[in-house]
Amino acid sequence: MQMQPPAEVEKIHHKDEAAKWFITVALINLVVFGFFGLVTAIKFVFPGLFNGIDWMSWGRIRPTHYEGVTFGWIVPITYGLFCYYVPRLCGTTLYKENLGKWSAVLITSGVWLASFFLLNPMNTTNPWLMTKAKEWQDYDVPANILILSGVLINGYNIFRTVAARRYRQMYVALWYTMGTILWTSFVYTIGNWPSQQLDQTFHLHVGFAGSNDANVNWFYGHVIVGLVATPGALAIAYYFLPKVLNAPLYSHRLSIIGFWTLGTVYMWVGAHHLIYGPLPYWLQTVAIIFSFLLFIPVYAAVTNFLGTTRGEWHQLRYNIPLKFFIAATINYAIVSSQGSFQALYVVSAYTHFTDHTIGHSHLALYGFVSLFSYGALFYAAPRIWRRPLYSEGMADWCFWLSFLGITIYLISMTASGFYQGWLWSNPNIPFIDTVKAMVPFWHARAGGGAMMVAGMILLAFNIYKTATSPAPETGEGDEGTAAPAPQPALPAGQTA
Repeated sequence: MQMQPPAEVEKIHHKDEAAKWFITVALINLVVFGFFGLVTAIKFVFPGLFNGIDWMSWGRIRPTHYEGVTFGWIVPITYGLFCYYVPRLCGTTLYKENLGKWSAVLITSGVWLASFFLLNPMNTTNPWLMTKAKEWQDYDVPANILILSGVLINGYNIFRTVAARRYRQMYVALWYTMGTILWTSFVYTIGNWPSQQLDQTFHLHVGFAGSNDANVNWFYGHVIVGLVATPGALAIAYYFLPKVLNAPLYSHRLSIIGFWTLGTVYMWVGAHHLIYGPLPYWLQTVAIIFSFLLFIPVYAAVTNFLGTTRGEWHQLRYNIPLKFFIAATINYAIVSSQGSFQALYVVSAYTHFTDHTIGHSHLALYGFVSLFSYGALFYAAPRIWRRPLYSEGMADWCFWLSFLGITIYLISMTASGFYQGWLWSNPNIPFIDTVKAMVPFWHARAGGGAMMVAGMILLAFNIYKTATSPAPETGEGDEGTAAPAPQPALPAGQTA
């Protein structure tokens, strides 16, 4: 059954104001928090860097970096692209542009407030203001309220847009979009509030302790990647890849299988971060089993994306967004396979607590999620601001710096992680010698990180110049959308 548009066909003018706000704050946060990440890497090579400046100490800038990139870059850029393509997939306008703007302001305000407290911790034991000193749970309560409010407002805006769609069938990108919003709301709430309880006098207390706290912590830490960043990136890819290629999606059925298995399986894998840790063995075993079940949604998506590209590989010579999509797809396959095997007892014995985990997490959030967003931005920005892309050459440099940077980072951290684990397994080797052995790998890590940050700067500058350059009189860059909006092509006879 084919999708049937309404009888009347009219021109829809998309303001894209909410998308502009989200993209703007996301790019600013990308550069700022990316810089903190680079400083973090350089401090391994030059530990005395910024010595005496408290707010630039390693223990403060590290959580500022990884949570700032996640909630200040990945969440806003994902939501900005949602605000761009959801109205086009629904054949209508965004429900309320102002709601999108408010969402961008609230999320960004929460991230910056939390970052201020991380860099300048208060001398207080008041749980409302202090950081929690837990991986991925460092943000203070007021910041969490702001961020979650922004997430819920944007979710309401997107769902109202989908409810007003002008045709019944929904393309798979909408499934992943709505799933991302629902999962983000659920995950962020579970990760931040059940471990904090109010008494009758409105004093905040920590509710969980011991192994229960560790389990909830790593449920949250892993599912942020799996059910916040990952489905958002897949939603973006499912919309933009067919558009960039001007080719039909390989398999709608495969995309739906990937969607439902992702939501089912990913909830259970967080405990694989606690292999050999303070959890019952049966729970560790469950996490290992579900870690391998992740091959189903991962390779459903990878097969779909590579299948969509069949017969169009020649476009890699000149299609810059496609370069980002293919690199991100390959990285998705690598990082997911790496994560599954890392969960095994025999592998975890060598990789746990080592640099291997750092390389793995960066490949996920940068090599996979961010590269999909980069490619989508280079396609969408000229259409959002209705101007041609400022520089194709700069975009190509952005790709190579980003791709080679994350590749160097991954190889150096993977190799150092296994080497580190092997050295630690020998009790006759002094610990300080294992640290000295890592120095060459840390140089490579800093070099790869510098290339990645250079790519971030080129991306932000290119989009800035695209947005601020004089608009062509012919309206070049405006794709124009009829109702309903053109969809990424599907195989004949398939519904969206």
